[in-house]
Amino acid sequence: MIVHSSRLGEVTVRPDDLISFPAGFIGLPEWQSAALAPFSPEVPLLQWLQFTHDADAAFLLLDIAQFAPDYDVALARQVAELKETSHVFTIVSVPSGDFSRATTNLLAPVVIEPNPAGSPVGKQVILHDTAYPLRHSLFRSDD
Repeated sequence: MIVHSSRLGEVTVRPDDLISFPAGFIGLPEWQSAALAPFSPEVPLLQWLQFTHDADAAFLLLDIAQFAPDYDVALARQVAELKETSHVFTIVSVPSGDFSRATTNLLAPVVIEPNPAGSPVGKQVILHDTAYPLRHSLFRSDD
């Protein structure tokens, strides 16, 4: 299957690699089918989550376990009601394309469960009663 992306051009995806988000995303219930694509070989912690319904519908994801080993991925998996083998990502924002100001949303991670018998399943969750911020800077400021 070909998925069109305004950021990546045409991306070829096997049907079994399409990630199903049955409930959509928080505030975006129609965003129910997506594929992961690498951001760059030089930055393996980042991936694009490109949705199939709209070429402009994509999020930049950060593999949070690799970036912040103390992040509670077990809590994210539990809230998502997905297995221990699930991958936990956070959504990265890059204001005005300035990567030095990039932040990631630790409060509402994206959990994706691989499925050897078919397509992966994903869910975005909110981690209530935590101190995780909505915008956590990816880089330290020297100010």
